[in-house]
Amino acid sequence: MSRPRLNEFSLSEYLEEYKGYAKIRRAIFIGERCPELSVESYTIALQELEAHTLDTTTHTHVSKTLAQLTGQQAASEDWSKQANKESKELDAEIKADLERAKKQVSKRDSLKAQRDLVELLQRRGLMDESIRALQDGRTFCLDVNDQAQLHMEAARVSQLMCRWLQVATFVQRTESVVPKPSESMVVEIAAMKVQADFGDGKWSAAVAGLKQLSVEKMSAAGLVAKGVVLPRDIALYGTLAGLASLQRDQIKASLLDDALFGQFLDSMPECLTLLQSYHGAKYTDALTHLDKIMSLCRLDPVVGPHASTLEQKIRDNIVVLYIQPFMSIRLSSMAEALCFESAEKLEAILVRMIDSKLIQARIDGTTGFLVKHAEEPRDTALQNIERMHKEFSLQAELMTARIRYLEEESSRIGRVAMRR
Repeated sequence: MSRPRLNEFSLSEYLEEYKGYAKIRRAIFIGERCPELSVESYTIALQELEAHTLDTTTHTHVSKTLAQLTGQQAASEDWSKQANKESKELDAEIKADLERAKKQVSKRDSLKAQRDLVELLQRRGLMDESIRALQDGRTFCLDVNDQAQLHMEAARVSQLMCRWLQVATFVQRTESVVPKPSESMVVEIAAMKVQADFGDGKWSAAVAGLKQLSVEKMSAAGLVAKGVVLPRDIALYGTLAGLASLQRDQIKASLLDDALFGQFLDSMPECLTLLQSYHGAKYTDALTHLDKIMSLCRLDPVVGPHASTLEQKIRDNIVVLYIQPFMSIRLSSMAEALCFESAEKLEAILVRMIDSKLIQARIDGTTGFLVKHAEEPRDTALQNIERMHKEFSLQAELMTARIRYLEEESSRIGRVAMRR
């Protein structure tokens, strides 16, 4: 996969605002998929690992990969030895604190030690173990707020691993135990839901969740500083999910005219341009901008797994909108307007769309035209008559059954009265 085609794309600037494992996983994801950026990506990941983690396993993998790419030794074993030493010391210290708190029957101290253990496991890159430790920590909770914090932390870890079902599960548990969550928790949950819905391919739900978010709220809740979900991510999720699931007029009302979502679009102007071109029926421009954005999307661990599906869905929507004003259109002209390499490739797309009932038309192979089906008024009237006949027949059958029931009930009551 080649370098993203957004104007003046800089990998270091793109990754700069992400923090911790969000930055590391994005850098590795890009390095695995973009040969042109692999050396720079793995270098950034290695620097972040050494600066903020004790994850020797990932460090070894990144170091070996970087050495293979550059032909040079990327890092010595000194960092790994020091990280292992520090991990063992911290682990022994935390376990001693935990044992001491248990002997003193202090739930508060036990919970603190358990959280310290969770933090250490995360620094070591042991995410599954940290989730299990969080679940074990529920025995030390003093109130529902403590439980909610553990569930939220488990959701954050799942978010880093892009496990969207786990994110939804832990968020649901958080909401079930806290009747009145704090404003920051409400905003973080909303951001998680948007990302999880998008990551799970629920485009309509992702767009609906945007209503609860704004750049100011995310900043006030500390989400921007944490560097896991940024405003430009929300802009990307909302734009692609909207183009895939909304009608053209809905895009204007829900995205373009929405002041809060407009704040997110300010952080990624390419998305705003794409939405404006799509809504303004400038489909050639829309496809050009879509192509540029999708080149970046394939390097995003949240969007990447859905990039091909989203691109096809959005392109199909553009094709449907493009042919709406026409009863027939020449395939060669349409292919040129919609940036297809050839009329034959467009024809293959149209055949698929016709078979799946996305468009009601046929392809005239002799003239090279796409011809839409025109509904005859007489056919429409006949269909309406048939529908009314079926409805009337059903009502008549129900009425007949009701009358029979009443007759049988009346006869039964009469027989009972005569026996008495």
